[in-house]
Amino acid sequence: MKNNKKHTEKPIFEEDKYDELAELLSKKAQLLKDCDSIQITYMTKFGEQLIKNFELKLECIKLKKSISYCRRMLNRGLPINVESMKEAVDKEVTVYKVELQSIQNQLEMANDATTVDAYSVSRAKKIYRRLCKLIHPDVNAKTEKNETLRELWQKILEAYRTSNVEELENLEILVKKALEDLGGEGFEIDIDRIDKRIEKVERAIYDITTSEPYVFKDYIRDKESIESYKNQLEDEYRDYEEYHETLKKALNEILLGKGINTTWELN
Repeated sequence: MKNNKKHTEKPIFEEDKYDELAELLSKKAQLLKDCDSIQITYMTKFGEQLIKNFELKLECIKLKKSISYCRRMLNRGLPINVESMKEAVDKEVTVYKVELQSIQNQLEMANDATTVDAYSVSRAKKIYRRLCKLIHPDVNAKTEKNETLRELWQKILEAYRTSNVEELENLEILVKKALEDLGGEGFEIDIDRIDKRIEKVERAIYDITTSEPYVFKDYIRDKESIESYKNQLEDEYRDYEEYHETLKKALNEILLGKGINTTWELN
C-alpha cells in the first residue's frame, strides 16, 4: 500500500532516506558525466591506435574464416572458388565491421568534443543536485504523471550532460514555477518504495564504476599510465602482424595445393 506524502508534509523520519536517494541520484548522474569525459580522453589518446589494431584484427578474422571455408570445401570434395570464398567471409564479418565503425565514430565524436571549464562543471552539479530533490522521477512520483514536469526533467538531463549552466539556471526557475502552479499536487513521495529505489541506484552506481568506459580512467590518470597503455597497444599490433602473416601463409598453402595461383589481398 502506497503512503503518498506531499512535499510540504514530508515526514521527519524519512528525511535522511529522501536526502540519501537524492544524493545517490546526483552521484550516478555525475559518474555518467565522468564516463563521457573519460571516453573523450581515452579516444583522443588511443583512438587511432585502437582503430589500427582493430582493422588488422579484422583481417586476421577474415583469414581464419577463409581457411575454415577452404577446409569445409575440401572435406566435402568441392572445388574452392576464391571469389565465392571472399563473398562468404565478407558476410560473416559484418558484425565486426559494425564494431569498427563504432570505434571510428567514437574517435570522431571525441575529436569534436568541447572542453568545459571547471567552474561550469561545479555549478552545474550543484544546480542538478537541487533539481534532483525537486523533480527526479525516482524522488518525485509526480514527474512521470505530469507532462510539464516530465518535459522539464528531460531538458534538465540534456543541459546537465553538457554542463550548460545558463540553461540549468533557467530550468530551475521553470521547475519552481511549475511546482508552485501545481501547489500541493506538485510533489509526491512513495515512502514504501524508497528503500528499493536506493538499492537500485546503488547497483547502477556499482555497474557504472566497474564497466567501460569508467574503468578506462586507469589508462589516462597520468603520463606514465598513458605511455604504458600506448606501448601495450603497439605490442598488441605487432602480435596481430605476426599472426596475420602466419594465417596468410596457411591460406596460400591451401590454395596453392589446389592449383589456385593467387595472393591474398587485404580489403
